[in-house]
Amino acid sequence: MKPILGYWDLRGIVEPIRYLLRYKKVDFLDKRYVHGTDKWLKEKFSLGLDFPNLPYYMENNLKLSQSLAIIRHLGAKYELDGKTNQQKLRIYVAEQQSRDFRMSLRTIAYDPHCEEKKKEFLENISGSFREWERFVGNRKFIAGDDLSYVDFMVYENLDYYRLFHATILEDYPILKAYHSRVKNLPEMQEYLKSPNYKRWPIFGPTAKFGGGGKEPKHI
Repeated sequence: MKPILGYWDLRGIVEPIRYLLRYKKVDFLDKRYVHGTDKWLKEKFSLGLDFPNLPYYMENNLKLSQSLAIIRHLGAKYELDGKTNQQKLRIYVAEQQSRDFRMSLRTIAYDPHCEEKKKEFLENISGSFREWERFVGNRKFIAGDDLSYVDFMVYENLDYYRLFHATILEDYPILKAYHSRVKNLPEMQEYLKSPNYKRWPIFGPTAKFGGGGKEPKHI
């Protein structure tokens, strides 16, 4: 039986896992649940998950929930989790920082006053972008010359911010080049140009930004 990755029919926290699987050309079932239907609720407690939630990943006797647990497992399985102890430590730090970085955007995206607070938010988040610039530095990827699972997480976050504010990466040339480098990996391009890739929405339907409606013109 081919592996199953279950999540909502949007990018959300699972898209970096999809990137990793597509990058490694894994033949898996990308099972998508549509908001507003009860399909997930009907299946939720019958899948044998320790903590029934989305996303989940199943392969043979392995059944995992929690996005970080899934991407760590796949990173180790496909040798995308660092080759040296120093690389692994950078990956762990970037993983946690990436999660915080995403949460900052998610918080304002779901804020009822999102549009009114956007300018102040962008001013406040500039410090985080400068930290990421310093962290990436002259490295090709987060861990150095070797791609790792965390690159898919960082790339996706940068892409979300780019969708939120079209020119945000223009002020951060290191991050702009890094974003482009990950995006232009041949395996990524193959996925991004395929019918399997759904670029919008990026958040759930209650989000004030990224939850649906018209795609940004610069997507």
